Amino acid sequence: MASRPSRSGSPATGSSRSARRAARRQARPTPAVPPPSPDPAPLAVDLLTAPRQFGRALGRADTAWWIYWPVPVVTALLSGVAYALLLRPGLNLAAAETLRAAGQSGSAAPTFLSHVTNAFGSLFLTFITLGLMWGLGRLGAGRGRDVRGARVPEIFSASFALLAPLYLLVAVLVLITPAASWALPPAAVQAAQGNLLELQRAALHSAAQTPAALALFFVTLLGTAAQCALAYPALRETTGSAARAALGAGLPLLPALAAQLVGVAPLLIARLSGG
Repeated sequence: MASRPSRSGSPATGSSRSARRAARRQARPTPAVPPPSPDPAPLAVDLLTAPRQFGRALGRADTAWWIYWPVPVVTALLSGVAYALLLRPGLNLAAAETLRAAGQSGSAAPTFLSHVTNAFGSLFLTFITLGLMWGLGRLGAGRGRDVRGARVPEIFSASFALLAPLYLLVAVLVLITPAASWALPPAAVQAAQGNLLELQRAALHSAAQTPAALALFFVTLLGTAAQCALAYPALRETTGSAARAALGAGLPLLPALAAQLVGVAPLLIARLSGG
């Protein structure tokens, strides 16, 4: 009696089928795994509360050097407004006294130009300070921990978030200062004999004695030093070196203070001279 053929086939046939299945599985394209997306850039105000965490987050983020540009721009505008507001009442009084001595009334055109010049000068010095921080900070910090660099422009740009609200407070302090604080000394008015330049000098002396002027000194000088102090822990995370971070934060300190001192020097000299 003849035997029926086996349904499973020969062992050789089964192994060839398994090989074909394995070959088909290998031929199937594996789905591409997308690269992990970079972390979002931290907020500029994070540098003020947690500078080391700011540096870590900045190191993981894929940012451009100009990402925080609105922060120094707003700070520069507020510094110009604060300085112009501080000198505005006295300059207006000087212009009015000049016109009175000349037997005229109205407003003096040079007064408006003085306000614009004062605002622009402070704004310009803020940008000079930013440039010094960027250039000297990069020189001191070096290349950084990885290919993204030490992130010096981002860190120092974000550090201006400290000064913006402080300049705003100075402007508010100017606005709430009593009008009597800006009065020109009678002896100076008599000695000027209607000379606008001499009266403006007297106005500068009066403005320098106000609490708002003292606040402006502290914000401008101590605030700039605080910027470099905040930059150090952040740079330590992006450079991976305490020495490099110290150089990156320390090299710009004195030049930046010198640039800011140029702006407040007339007021400071007038205050120290006692009016």
